Amino acid sequence: MSGWPVLLAAALLLSSGCSLLKLDKEMQQARQELLLIPGQLQVSDSGRSALVALLDADSKLIAYRIAAPGETFYFTAAPAAYQLLGFDDRNGNFILDNDEPRHWLSNAQSAPLSVQPEPDERARLSQLNPLRLTPSDLQQAPALDLSLEVLYHEQPRMQSNYLQPVSFDDPRFNDKNVRMGAWQPLTFMRELGYGLYLLAPWDKHKEPIVLVHGINSSPRVWQALAANLDLQRYQLVLYHFPSGLPLSNSAYMLSVAIRDLQLRHTPPRLHVFAHSMGGLVARRAVQLLSADDNQRLCLFITLSTPWDGHPSAASGVRDVPLDIPVWRDMAPGSPYLQRLFATPLPTHMRQWLLVSYAGNTRMLPNPNDGTVPLASALRAAAQDEAERLYLLDETHTSILNSRRSHALLERALSSLPAHGCKPANDT
Repeated sequence: MSGWPVLLAAALLLSSGCSLLKLDKEMQQARQELLLIPGQLQVSDSGRSALVALLDADSKLIAYRIAAPGETFYFTAAPAAYQLLGFDDRNGNFILDNDEPRHWLSNAQSAPLSVQPEPDERARLSQLNPLRLTPSDLQQAPALDLSLEVLYHEQPRMQSNYLQPVSFDDPRFNDKNVRMGAWQPLTFMRELGYGLYLLAPWDKHKEPIVLVHGINSSPRVWQALAANLDLQRYQLVLYHFPSGLPLSNSAYMLSVAIRDLQLRHTPPRLHVFAHSMGGLVARRAVQLLSADDNQRLCLFITLSTPWDGHPSAASGVRDVPLDIPVWRDMAPGSPYLQRLFATPLPTHMRQWLLVSYAGNTRMLPNPNDGTVPLASALRAAAQDEAERLYLLDETHTSILNSRRSHALLERALSSLPAHGCKPANDT
């Protein structure tokens, strides 16, 4: 995450002013060019999450989601006729079999895209396409195969973006695409899309660690950390997202990706590490997981996360008459930030906070790490849930390369019992 004070100050310059105009234009284009196809899995007699597919008028797969009972799901797509097909994948093969309950909506309802809808609007939208899965629901429906072999063959984007091995030198992580994700997120989605990458082919014997970057950043920031972890033991999973989109979008897509990874590969446990704004995305993603989905998620470690937002974001919302969704989310007291601690994370999950305090800049009135106010990183609610809290004499970015940080992350991993998340004597 590059400095928020620098980001806002630069916005007053011509070059970044042009970037702000690009972002505002892209948000307007999104509203004009995209529809929202939302719904809710109202009933699933098995109690399991369901696979929900968005199909075009010819029953060709557009995208899919995983939804728990009572949960809202959504898709965005260009204006057209769409179908929705949800099913209870009882045998876990990601294929709709003849004996599996399903609900097919041959004419899915859509709505104009709302980038950051209010809670009442979200509730209303969720009722547009209700899905109910009961044992007697064996109606005729289009054939559907969501196995990876078929998806990789029929969905070119997934073939390149989903659980495929990459290196940190991958051009998708370069500075040009970082800027695109921050200032032209719609273009980013068209050209790159969300990504969940691996540093090595999937190995069922390794423990996954999902790494989440911050604003104006990419998975490349984790390179030093990766060099200090035992890659024979840990499977590093890199989440790549456009940081200019509303945080709720990226959190939702991360939650879907974690569920998908767990359903397909059933790792005994996994962990999430996040830097800066990535911590805000990751915490919300974890909150969106169902009780069954989060049981295997053990360590949640954040580095220099602005839990209480950033004053420069509030200044931007107040002083810049443009549509910058991430500023609204990052403004102290925003609805997004309030939701983050309205529901605590599960008690089995072990939260460690690593907070940087060096690099104080005079562009912020209060003590900071050169980017984030210390008071924001030390939000009381975040401290209250943390198992461990460490203050590091590092800047907002140097914490990622710090020997102390790497040692603490290794300490957290080494503290795990052979099975489960907490030692037997841990209360």
